[in-house]
Amino acid sequence: PRFSSALRLLNMTLVSSVALFLSLMSSLIGSTLSFQLLSMPARVHARHTARAAVQSSAAGVDYLTALSQQGPPKPAGPAASGGAPVPNTYKEDEHAIVFTHAPLSYFSVDKLKPKGPRANADVGSPHDASRPLVSVGPVSAGSWWCAAGGWPSPAKRATTEIFYVFSGHGCLTDLDGTAHHFGPGDTVILPKGWSGRWDIMEAIHKVWFVHDHPNIEVGTNPIRAIITHYSSLAPHNLSPAGIRANAIRGQPSTSSRTLFDVGPTEVGAWTCSPGSFPVVNKGATECFHVLEGEFFLTNADGSARHCVAGDTVVLPKGWTGRWDVLETVRKLWVVVD
Repeated sequence: PRFSSALRLLNMTLVSSVALFLSLMSSLIGSTLSFQLLSMPARVHARHTARAAVQSSAAGVDYLTALSQQGPPKPAGPAASGGAPVPNTYKEDEHAIVFTHAPLSYFSVDKLKPKGPRANADVGSPHDASRPLVSVGPVSAGSWWCAAGGWPSPAKRATTEIFYVFSGHGCLTDLDGTAHHFGPGDTVILPKGWSGRWDIMEAIHKVWFVHDHPNIEVGTNPIRAIITHYSSLAPHNLSPAGIRANAIRGQPSTSSRTLFDVGPTEVGAWTCSPGSFPVVNKGATECFHVLEGEFFLTNADGSARHCVAGDTVVLPKGWTGRWDVLETVRKLWVVVD
């Protein structure tokens, strides 16, 4: 009997302990679930708040997302041979004034057309190749490559040329023997009327802009080549112009520096921080090469292009559209009247 009593007591104790344990677990689970249910709206709100903050700080996320999703419009013009990329001249509306855009790959050396050896070479065996991009009125753009060598250039230039050096090293010598060495990242200006000598020490690859204008505007004798090194285009060497008054999103702040302003040709550097702004009836044709940054350009007809460092763009006189800068942009520009 005593054993049975002890066994019943043990069973009751175990049942009581299990009941107490289940009760404690139930309370704990209930409290945790209550906490989760109570805190869930706060977490959802936090996520929505964070997402809204990202959307409000992103570069026009709704507008730009729509641009990204629609993809680039089909480029006009015939396709290049060999599957080479073609410049994008968007013209959905045949009456619209639209920009021309080419990525860096459009100017890759294997896409350039060989021109053969230079007939007047007196040093080495320089041979070259080129590819045009577009001509708009008196200005044209394209790319050029040339192997090492040298040659005289005694005839006065019939146009003003501005070029940006992708790679290679060379030297331009004025008529009086003044030498101007240039290399990757440098901007070179050869005013109309310049003559002298070319010497290429390492194969040159460049993007060029040529302005055909009637008169020789530079008055110095001799007319000199002008070299601007990349470091001179650093932000601290540009003059701040403040926030654009016509900004429609963000606070796009610009800085610039003019490198050459003679007659109808102007050359300079420009930078702009993230934000959006319109351009209405552009007063002159502008060609530019993107040195840094990321942005969208949108024509008045809604066609758009995502642009990055290495791209080349031509905005014709009368162009109307919109800039949406995602990452601070720095460009080398040429404006012609």
